[in-house]
Amino acid sequence: MSNPAHPDLAASGRVYAGERSRLRDNISRFVSLASIVALLILFTAMNPNFLGAPNIRNLLTDISPILAMSCGVALVLLLGSIDLSMGSIASCSAVMLTLLFGPLGWWAFAAVFLFGVFAGLLNGVLHAKLKVPSFIATLSTQSIWQSAAYIISGGQPLTLVPGNWGYVNWVRAKSLGPLPLGPVPPLFLIALAVMIVYHIYQSRTGTGKTMMALGANERAARLIGLGIDQAKIVAFTLSGIGAAIAGVFFAVKLKSGIPTVGEQYNLIAIASAALGGVALTGGRGHILMVILGVGLITVIQNGMNVVAVDGFWQQIVFGLLVLAAIYMNSDRRRRDLVVK
Repeated sequence: MSNPAHPDLAASGRVYAGERSRLRDNISRFVSLASIVALLILFTAMNPNFLGAPNIRNLLTDISPILAMSCGVALVLLLGSIDLSMGSIASCSAVMLTLLFGPLGWWAFAAVFLFGVFAGLLNGVLHAKLKVPSFIATLSTQSIWQSAAYIISGGQPLTLVPGNWGYVNWVRAKSLGPLPLGPVPPLFLIALAVMIVYHIYQSRTGTGKTMMALGANERAARLIGLGIDQAKIVAFTLSGIGAAIAGVFFAVKLKSGIPTVGEQYNLIAIASAALGGVALTGGRGHILMVILGVGLITVIQNGMNVVAVDGFWQQIVFGLLVLAAIYMNSDRRRRDLVVK
């Protein structure tokens, strides 16, 4: 005989689980924001020039490529998947842009953007249509694009010739027409625009909402007829675009295409998204909050450089930070979760 109390108990359990999830999200955001403020105070006390206009501009410039990559990978993480090819796509994009300025001029930016679309689309098709696990698919394409960057550049950094500097000098602009920018670099404004566009897509479109549902429970999402394959392909495509934009940022900032420039940023982008509250197991997180994780990691890196912390100790601190991010955003009540 059925117990009429069971539906109420189940509903109460769902409400309680939802409240716990929201509480965990709020705690994660508060910890990231409080950590940023505390570190700003600490580093400023150790070096009063830390919050000077020149270093603020450096901070925002450093944040820009990481923010573009993190917003892209956040969409993939919402699926419960992973993208390991971002750094290689960024490296290849930086090399391609530097090389293409000569024959294509301003159209080089469009060419690199299309490369990001293609690289991300390839990952999405491999994962969604050919059913290759995202870890394996993107690990394979990571090798492909990293090798392509070496081949295109001949294994050496490509320096932008002075005749093409006009294509990148805008990165140091101090104003947009009559509007003064102060310490805010144009790269940061572009990265913010990317974040806003990705947030709107995630929160306001059917495919974006499908990404969340897919990460929470793929079997249920498939049973109710959601566009599973489309959501996966779009998420990986947007991740590829974010990585290509990051590569553009590296190239215009350094006036060169370095074939290894993006290697270290895979883990940094994933950790930034996690510190911003995006669950590594999928189905939970918001793109707008990614900027908190990006800001925390960048402040730590920049601050340790300003106060001259040894590079080996910096890597130890960063490793501990990644562990903290994973711990804060893992759901330890569920033991059946795998990276899809």
